[in-house]
Amino acid sequence: MHAASVVVPARDEPRRLERTLDSLAAQAFDGSLEVIVVASGDETLAAARAHPVAERVLVDDRRDGPGSARNEGAAIAIGDVLLFTDADTVVPRAWVRAHLRHYATPAVVGVGGPLRPLAGTLRHDVLFRVLSDWWYRVSWPLGFVQQPGCNCSVRRSAFEAVGGFDDALSFLEDTDLSPRLREAGLVVYDHRCPVATSSRRQEREGYVSLFLAYLVGYLEYAIPGLSPTREHF
Repeated sequence: MHAASVVVPARDEPRRLERTLDSLAAQAFDGSLEVIVVASGDETLAAARAHPVAERVLVDDRRDGPGSARNEGAAIAIGDVLLFTDADTVVPRAWVRAHLRHYATPAVVGVGGPLRPLAGTLRHDVLFRVLSDWWYRVSWPLGFVQQPGCNCSVRRSAFEAVGGFDDALSFLEDTDLSPRLREAGLVVYDHRCPVATSSRRQEREGYVSLFLAYLVGYLEYAIPGLSPTREHF
């Protein structure tokens, strides 16, 4: 049995996906690793099928967002630990090993880590560190755990017990999963395990407007009867 399965949702991302899969092929990991791509778009599917590290490639016919695609991949995964990253993200060589070391503790059911920008300007570096690292370091000890979808892992048994990602959410589906996982066990934040991801959404929408959109989403999520429905993916 594979010790770990990595699920990568990819929607019309052929060039970025190749870079993501290259980083997974370079993992410094002694155990067995399964990589599953859930893709849509002819060029993206072709890129996934052509890459030697992609063991399974699923067609994302539903195109309902990353949460739904991750669930599809998780449904066929055979690893004891499920790791998730995105097609616009590059993971470091020790990424899988860094996540798996936490699962030596039986109480751990999930792990998340910080994000860094692929475009390494000073502005992006500072703002990513504030919003995608320091914010987590403050909020997690207070009980507000938020595993980012492009840098998270879960114990398979706990993931199945809580029902996986909520397919109905197109926004904050990763934030929604994290507190449900926390009810099943310990969710760990590892600040030493960053990934590099695209800053295109921040460039397109702006950091202030994106932060406000997330704030509204958090409030909608927290208020009974509402749910975050903004289309960001």
